[in-house]
Amino acid sequence: MRSGTARRAVASTALLLLATAGAATAIGRPAAAPTEAEPQPAAPAPAATQPAAPAAADARDADRAAVREAFAGFVKAFESRDAKALAGHWTAEGEYENAEGVTVRGREALEKGFATFFERTPEVKAEVHPEALRFLGRDSAIEDGTVDVRRGAAEPSTRARYTALFLREDGKWLLARLAETTDDEPSLDDLAWLVGDWKSLAGQDAEILTTYSKDENGKFLKVRFTIKGKDRTLSGFQVLGKDPATGAIRAWTFEAEGGIGEAVWARDGDHWTAEATGTLADGRTLVATNILRRINDDLFTWQSIDRMLDDEELADLPPVKVTRVKPASK
Repeated sequence: MRSGTARRAVASTALLLLATAGAATAIGRPAAAPTEAEPQPAAPAPAATQPAAPAAADARDADRAAVREAFAGFVKAFESRDAKALAGHWTAEGEYENAEGVTVRGREALEKGFATFFERTPEVKAEVHPEALRFLGRDSAIEDGTVDVRRGAAEPSTRARYTALFLREDGKWLLARLAETTDDEPSLDDLAWLVGDWKSLAGQDAEILTTYSKDENGKFLKVRFTIKGKDRTLSGFQVLGKDPATGAIRAWTFEAEGGIGEAVWARDGDHWTAEATGTLADGRTLVATNILRRINDDLFTWQSIDRMLDDEELADLPPVKVTRVKPASK
């Protein structure tokens, strides 16, 4: 949400146009197959009478793979909208608790809940971001992560944290409990859909070209931008990442002509505001509120408002439509 007065954050003439810089029945929030868990700390060297450590590690690796497979089957059942198969991934007394604190217990109740959810939600999409998988004992494991759920292409996604408790029964890993809690803290994963090439639609005042990519460790988004106007071309690059001190998403922008800027991004559903301040190459200060509105995975708008150049108010810029550049078919 945008505050009435623009807080300080990124810009320059280029940055402003930018850079296109930059329910108990609703229980069916799915989870995708978890990624590889963090490696476990190395065990002390065993004594001569102890079993070799690699054997235990191998056993845990096999269990980890089995949990991943069980979760993948859960996702497949969800995507198939098969309430019975989905409930079958729980233990007989298994339970689900949604972010509002409503709990459903037992396979029969879970099956009914999922069936109702699928009837009322014809279109739903979820993105799961596993964070850690750990074992509590020989036959129990917990996974933590986040899930983004979108009900229809035009609806904003909602995010929740989840904790999944798995138990092994008769050699099969099953969900004993899946609990969700509200998670409003922004994540760089919320902007991962931007990865790729983008171009402003024809017929607008300037042609804007941008490319988003992840860095090698997935901790930052890198942006290259070019803005072609009637009289001049501006270019530069931008880096977005999570500030470990505040938890906020920050952006740092550097223009080829020497201007620099910084912004704090805030999420409002699928939309983002960037409260920006920057210094132009000639030393003047520019502040603005930049707004990115996600229309769908292949289209967004970018607008800059509440602009000030030193002490002079500037007019708001109209929204710029930006579309994904699809790879050329071979």
